[in-house]
Amino acid sequence: MQSKDFIETYLIKEVHSLLEAENFYPLMVYATIGIETLGAIIDSKPIRARGQSKSRFNNALYQLFPNQYSYINKKSFLFESLRNHASHNLIPSSKIKFINKASNTIKHLNTNQEQILFVINNFGLDFIIACEKAIELLENGNVKSKNIAI
Repeated sequence: MQSKDFIETYLIKEVHSLLEAENFYPLMVYATIGIETLGAIIDSKPIRARGQSKSRFNNALYQLFPNQYSYINKKSFLFESLRNHASHNLIPSSKIKFINKASNTIKHLNTNQEQILFVINNFGLDFIIACEKAIELLENGNVKSKNIAI
């Protein structure tokens, strides 16, 4: 399967379904791990290259997500507190709080009592937009498609 097809089928479609079903906890885990997958697709190394987790996760955030993610990810904060915890424990660290909906007082990626607030709907939509940006890079020839064995 080529990169574009993988992104459409296994990233966009799955996250969209989780959003529609308001199945937020699996969405948090799936999108978080999917960020690293996007990084693997847009870099120049083989898809299964070892030791690339941190750089792939961070590069995907910097290249495909809104600037607020890069700002929060200083010193790889999101890699350590979001990706590592979601990948190994299926939960974010105590430094991150996921909530279902934004309000007048709760905004996506704001700080509240020393925690970064993630509004899960916003995170899911930002992930889908990041996927679409990766597809655009593939279609424009800025990134070479990879064959993904699945």
